[in-house]
Amino acid sequence: MQVEIPCPKCGKTRMNFPRPQPLDNDIISCYSCNFELGTYGSVKAKMARFMERMRQAAVTQAQAAKKKQ
Repeated sequence: MQVEIPCPKCGKTRMNFPRPQPLDNDIISCYSCNFELGTYGSVKAKMARFMERMRQAAVTQAQAAKKKQ
């Protein structure tokens, strides 16, 4: 799965990585405007929290649909 993060400054999703296989402490920046999005580790942690919230919402919706039947 490929995840694209929009830049809060310009809205583009292309990122600049310092190396092909980034480390957790590498700074990720926007390719277009060079805005720093944070470290690779912090971006991964944010995405993991987002995915967990999405899973919880899906489980809650499935349980609500099951109760209606």
